Amino acid sequence: MTTLYVCDLDGTLLGPEASPSAFTVDTVNGLVAHGVHVAVATARSAVSLRRVVGDLDLRGPACVYGGAFVVDLSTGETLVQRVLDTAVVDGILDVFARTGTSPLVYSLDPAAEASEETVAGAGEHADTVGWVRGHEGPGIAWYLGDRGDDPRFRPVDSPADLTREGTFSIVALAPESDLEPVRRTIEREFAGHVTATLQEETYLPGIYWLELAAPGADKGHGVLELKSLLGADRVVVFGDNRNDLAMFRVADASYAVANASAEVREAATGVIGSNADDGVAHWLAAHARVPARR
Repeated sequence: MTTLYVCDLDGTLLGPEASPSAFTVDTVNGLVAHGVHVAVATARSAVSLRRVVGDLDLRGPACVYGGAFVVDLSTGETLVQRVLDTAVVDGILDVFARTGTSPLVYSLDPAAEASEETVAGAGEHADTVGWVRGHEGPGIAWYLGDRGDDPRFRPVDSPADLTREGTFSIVALAPESDLEPVRRTIEREFAGHVTATLQEETYLPGIYWLELAAPGADKGHGVLELKSLLGADRVVVFGDNRNDLAMFRVADASYAVANASAEVREAATGVIGSNADDGVAHWLAAHARVPARR
């Protein structure tokens, strides 16, 4: 029986400094070298993923952008993509305008598609991140500073200039009290046409992410795609935050790191060591099944 182990990155497989420890790298790479299937499911793009995983030997399919895409890290190929309907994007941006909230808009890059470059974050210029210049707010300002000189960034001068076609994620970063009314409004006005997740930012306490994506663009669907692509019989997942709950629901077993939110710990099969203590790597070292040689 083949088992697939799927790990969230931030707050789970990565340590508090957003990087893997030497023990985690050695453990994961050793298992992968022996044929164990280890994959990641992250809200990051593949570009951002590559910048934080260090020497981790991640290969094959990965769930990125919270499940909007499944990409092959070995080839750069986009295997699955889910984008929002343009009319829904128009409506969501109108809600943000009415509430005075400025979002980040993630869209496929038409120029990259036209030149047959890889898409969905697998290539360096494959998607764009747009926002209205001068309306960043503390959350977006932190995000832009954290990501550094990112080739995806496309600031615009007006909300009307934000990309609609090919948009797969719309994100706002602000205190929960500011975003919860926006979430309720969007879920009421676009029920069945959008997936909404509101959760605290791992590295910036007090600031929350409101992530809006197409139906099915969640880690649960992403994990099922990974399971099918790799021909696994069962799936074990690891996470810490609300967007991991979707993959907890479809997994055969789910483990929350000790630093996970109470909601995630309650939903898990079990609670393991924290990300600061290499909880996932220690669990994998003790329990991951190395396939028998044929």
